Amino acid sequence: MKLFAALAVFALAGLGFAADASSNGTVSVAVGTVTLLPLGGGAEMALKVGDPVPVGSTVKTGAGARAVIKTTKQSAIRIAENSQAVFMELVDSDTAPKVLVDLKSGSLGALIQPQAQSTMDFKVKTPSGIAAARGTMFAVAVEDGKGFVKVEHGKVDVTPTNVKKQAPQSGKVTIVSGKVTETPPGQPEHALKEGDIVTVGSTLKTGADSHATVTMTTTSAIRLGPDSEAVVAEIVESKDAPKVLVDLKNGTVGALVKPEGSGKMDFKIKTPSGTAVAKGAFYSVSVENGKGYVQTKDGEVVIVPLETAATTTPKAQQ
Repeated sequence: MKLFAALAVFALAGLGFAADASSNGTVSVAVGTVTLLPLGGGAEMALKVGDPVPVGSTVKTGAGARAVIKTTKQSAIRIAENSQAVFMELVDSDTAPKVLVDLKSGSLGALIQPQAQSTMDFKVKTPSGIAAARGTMFAVAVEDGKGFVKVEHGKVDVTPTNVKKQAPQSGKVTIVSGKVTETPPGQPEHALKEGDIVTVGSTLKTGADSHATVTMTTTSAIRLGPDSEAVVAEIVESKDAPKVLVDLKNGTVGALVKPEGSGKMDFKIKTPSGTAVAKGAFYSVSVENGKGYVQTKDGEVVIVPLETAATTTPKAQQ
C-alpha cells in the first residue's frame, strides 16, 4: 500500500474558507490533469482553482496530478494522483458540519480543524468500509478494490461494509389496561395497544386506573402503574451485554429481570433522587413529590443517589 507522504504540508490556515453554508466544495489547488464529471453524466471538464465542486460530482486526477478541495470552512481533502472521488454530501454548518466522500480509487488525505472535532461528521467511504474521523488528519487509499486508512493525528473509526447494521432498538407492549399513550421523539402523542412497538426516546403515560407492560429485551420487562410517566431512554438487546435505562418522571414502574440474565443485564431506572440498578431482581420504583422510592420484591437493587453518585460507593437494599 502506498499512501502519499506529504499530507502534513496541507493546511487550512491559508485556504480562505467562506463563512456561509454551501452545498458545493471549492477547488483551492489543481496541479496537472484534474477533471470533474457532473452528477448524472455530461461532459467531463477540466478543473481550476476557484471552481465549484457540486454535491454528487466526481473529481478525477491523472498521473502526477493532485487537487485540494475545500469541503467546509473547517475541513478539506487532498486528492492524490490517479484517484477518483465522489462528493456525496457537504453540509457547511457551524453546529453540525458534515462531509461524505466516496473514494473509488487512488488515495486522498483529509484534514479537520481541531476546533471542529466535537461537531464535525467527516466520513470517507471505500469498497471495504467507511472511515469516520473527529479532529483528525488522516489518509485513505483504495487499492485492488480494498480500502486502507493511515492516521496522522487523532482517531479514525472504520466500519466494514459487510457488517450487518443493528436493527433499531425498541420495546413491545404486551398488556394495556385503560388509557396508555406514547409520545415518540418529535411526534404527536398516540394511544398504545397490545402488540405496539415502543421506540427508544419515547415517553409513556398512563391515566388513572391504567397500567401497561412493555417487554424491553428478551430477559426483561417493565410494568407502568397508574398515573405514571416514564421515558424509555435506552434499550440494547444483546446476548452478552443487554441494557435498559428508564427515566421515571412520575408514578410507579415495576421491573422484572429474568434470573438467567442477571449476570449480564444492566437494568437501571432513573428517578429525581437517584438511579436504581438491578441484577436478577423483581422490584418497583416510585416517584412521589419529586423523590424516588424503591421496593424490592426479589433479588438485589443498588441505589445510587444523584448527589453522591460520583464519590460514594452505593449500598445494597433488600
